[in-house]
This record gives sequence, structure tokens and C-alpha cells, in this order.
Amino acid sequence: MCPPKGGTGCPHEQDLSYQVCYQCLMFNPDKDFNRILLETLGRDGVSISALAKTLESKGFKHHRLILTGYLRAMTDMGYLRERDIPPSKIYQVMKALPESIYEQIGKACRKVSNDPDELILYTLFRMFRRPIFESELKASGVNRPIGVPVPEEDAADFKKILRRAGNIVPGQAAVTPPGEMPDLLNDVLITIILDSTESRHLIAETKQSKLI
Repeated sequence: MCPPKGGTGCPHEQDLSYQVCYQCLMFNPDKDFNRILLETLGRDGVSISALAKTLESKGFKHHRLILTGYLRAMTDMGYLRERDIPPSKIYQVMKALPESIYEQIGKACRKVSNDPDELILYTLFRMFRRPIFESELKASGVNRPIGVPVPEEDAADFKKILRRAGNIVPGQAAVTPPGEMPDLLNDVLITIILDSTESRHLIAETKQSKLI
């Protein structure tokens, strides 16, 4: 039977937390928390208790069971290494997470356009089908005000969507693109696919393909 208080010693609860965290990592690789977790661990690594304390100081208060699930899942996926240094287990970063969708879009837009900021906003807007927050633009490399602000009440509705999906909810206003860029959007998506699959060697070197 599981312990009535917290249940940190229950193998069933530990397996459940592991599965939940593993699914988050597998199907949501761009969750902000995963990256913050790796940054907090640093090169030398820390114990779970030290990690939990540092994360809490940053505003992330997770049950130790959930945190352990994250660490185990990331270890199994090769992002972390677990070391036994009695009486603790130390987790060290072994490799970086894949580029976030924001980083991929920012990089692709810079290849496609000499003035990529508006294109980044347009691509994010079309991809996510909602207004885009300032923090999302910054994550894509946009560091200036752009876009058309949406009413605060509308932005609040989209924050609820992000919160339900488990994302860190931005505190800033949201914006939409001022115009349409369908032709450039197509080039951005092609660039992302080619780069993420390392398939550029398959392109025939014609005058048209060099524009991509």
C-alpha cells in the first residue's frame, strides 16, 4: 500500500511520476522547465535536494517525486548522467536539449530574410494559431517592439491555453503580425525541415534552390 502522506517511497507513484515526466520530455521538448533544469544543474551537477532548493528560489516549486521523475527521464534519454556520491545522487548534464521551436524559427527566418523580425512573428502566429507573447519573440531572437497588440482580455484567454498545456505563462502583452507573408512562410518551413533533418545535400543546386 502507498504511504498516505506524500507517497515518496511508493514504487507505483515513482513509476507514475517517471512516465508523466517522460511523456512531457518526449512530446513537449520545448517546455521551458526542461531547459531551466539543465541550466540549474550546471557542468558539475548537484543533488536533488540542492536542485529543488535552487529551483524554488527561481519560482519553480515541484514535489520531489516529480523532480525525480524528470531527472530519471532525462537520464534515460541521455541528457543527464547519474552519479552515486553517498549519501546523495548527483545529476550532471551530458548534452544539450534540441533547439527549441523558437530557436529553429528564428534561425530559419534569418536565412530567408534580411529583415527577419516581422517574419518570425508571422511564422509563430501562423504555426501556433494565436497571438504571440513578447517572451516568445525574445526566445526567437527578436529584441525590439513589433506587431499589433491584442486586447488584454484576449491575451488572458490565450494565457489559459498555455497554462493548461503546462507552459510557463508569459506576463507580457500579446501581439499579432501587421500583414501576410505566405510566400516567405513556405520558405521558412522548408528551411526548418531541411536543417532539422540534415537534408540539404539532397537539393539540386539550381538558381531557385539557392534562394532557400
